[in-house]
Amino acid sequence: MLGRRNGAAPGAGDAGFTSEIYAMMSEPQSGRAPWGLALLLLVANAMSFVDRMLLTLMVAPVRADLGISDTAISLLHGFAFAAFYAAAGLPLGRMADRGNRSRLMAAGVTAWSAMTMSCGFALNFGSLFLARIGVAVGEASLSPAAVSLISERFARPLVSRAIAVFQSGIFIGMALAMLGGGAMLQWFEANPATGPFEGFPPWRMAFITIGAPGLLVAALLLFVREPRRDGAGADRPPTSTRMALGYVRQHARMYAGHFLAFTAITVLAYGSLSWMATVLVRGHGVPTPVAGFKLGLALLVAGPLGVIASGILADSFAKRRLASGPMLTALVSVLLLAVATPTFALAPDLQFALAAAFLLAFAQSFPYGIASASLAVVTPDAYRGQVTALYLMISNLFGLTLGPLAVALMTDRVFMNDESVGLSLALLPLATTPLALAGLALCWKPYREAWIAAR
Repeated sequence: MLGRRNGAAPGAGDAGFTSEIYAMMSEPQSGRAPWGLALLLLVANAMSFVDRMLLTLMVAPVRADLGISDTAISLLHGFAFAAFYAAAGLPLGRMADRGNRSRLMAAGVTAWSAMTMSCGFALNFGSLFLARIGVAVGEASLSPAAVSLISERFARPLVSRAIAVFQSGIFIGMALAMLGGGAMLQWFEANPATGPFEGFPPWRMAFITIGAPGLLVAALLLFVREPRRDGAGADRPPTSTRMALGYVRQHARMYAGHFLAFTAITVLAYGSLSWMATVLVRGHGVPTPVAGFKLGLALLVAGPLGVIASGILADSFAKRRLASGPMLTALVSVLLLAVATPTFALAPDLQFALAAAFLLAFAQSFPYGIASASLAVVTPDAYRGQVTALYLMISNLFGLTLGPLAVALMTDRVFMNDESVGLSLALLPLATTPLALAGLALCWKPYREAWIAAR
């Protein structure tokens, strides 16, 4: 079920650049894995997170230019993105299961890139809100299709590692948004736009400039060939969301435990990520731009290392035919975050905090190498995109909302002191770790059975 499938070879007239693209991203020949495909999807994932996170650095100029409040900004960053990303996930996951995934991803990249650029033309809150919805819907197309495609194109012992390469784009994108967003603002302040963009403020030019390269990635995705699935080709019976959800219900204990465990992990990862800079600013007196730069470096270096490390660990278990390997890797994720979060949050001095920031960035990224991959290896191809989308819908809704909110409520309502944000963050694992462990305990046995059955 999970082995590589052969697709039709490119036409005899393909040559030059087109042939090279096909060779890089086509079915592996002579046992070679298509790492070019994984790298291209990494770039697409990184761009999606740059486009997603850029707004966090543009709060002051956007507020001043459009005359909107902090509450409006929070809606643009949170609800406008998370709610519509979640709502679009299942139908786009179904499209990934039934249609051409490379074309779906290319359309999604084109959509979110164009909508990112349109943020630079927003006239008011309403138009910027609609643009953010467009970014969310476009980005919702990527992960289900990418995970499904990678799971077919790579041999089973390499699936986790390949998905980890793809998922490392999350932290590369976050880091680039932090490191590059401020630098781009400064560049456009020193070099005002001319020609048709004359008079555009720097924040608008930043959105327009950052959105444009995605169109090139979208064009490259069109060269990715769609392999035949399950040997059925065009005769494969169509699937529906009801059928996919029915399959999940048939394996309720496994999927419920997996979703609970990784959603609890996501709440902790997003919660700590959201407040790391504030802990440095309030707890150690670091200026905001400096905090962003230092954390950007930590994410850029340690983030991809964590994702790749978990993928390598999971693949090493797979090579030994250890059915509980993905869950053992998830357990390592839980323990890493449970230790790294309070270590950073309660650091006694700045140097210790900066060192702990690298450990926390590694721990935050570690689960992403296994979360989607662990679903892919036990879910049939016919439902893989929709099940991945269902997981992403749940984990993103709760992770983007409960993680940051729990720390804020603890600071505002319990300690009632802004300087206590570090203590609030340090307490977050007390709520999330038991839930993650309970989820792993719930799904451990059925997951092992499903892993063995899928061999």
